[in-house]
Amino acid sequence: MATKIFVDAGHGGPDPGAIANGVVEQAVNLNVANELARLLRAGGYEVMQYRTTATENVLSNKPADLRNRAAMANAWGANYFISIHSNSSLNPAANGFEAYVYRLNSPSEELAQSIVDSVVSKLGSKDNGVRQANFAVLRLTDMPATLLELGYVSNPTEALNLNSPAWQKAVAQAIYDGINNYVTKNQ
Repeated sequence: MATKIFVDAGHGGPDPGAIANGVVEQAVNLNVANELARLLRAGGYEVMQYRTTATENVLSNKPADLRNRAAMANAWGANYFISIHSNSSLNPAANGFEAYVYRLNSPSEELAQSIVDSVVSKLGSKDNGVRQANFAVLRLTDMPATLLELGYVSNPTEALNLNSPAWQKAVAQAIYDGINNYVTKNQ
């Protein structure tokens, strides 16, 4: 039986996420999530996506939408939950790749660390590490889950990367490699 991975492209519909330097977060998240899902399927994983278009499955009520994302993954019986996001800061110098989990010292943290290590080594992103957060999509999921922040839309250099189709494919590949390394090691 194939390992089941739920891929969540953060934001969507009426919620564009962060916007800065010509970058709209929900569009970046969707492009990377769609490429990641393609790579996972090609690698033999079973994949469910929360959305494959800008508006699919997105509810207008944000708390209900976040609960719905977790509920779909739980009902499907996903083995892992990956949420794709892009960060923003009032400080335009803020940069780097980071991952969030609900609990440190857990399988979620090990999965997140594998992804962070892969992205940092392959793309040269600043390593902002794995952090603990009380995000609904992490708190309400029944499986190891991580929320990834690809980079900062508010940073002019990272904004160029985030808007680049070639970089989006490269980061999706690095995320895939991190997931695959973790799953292979823990089978």
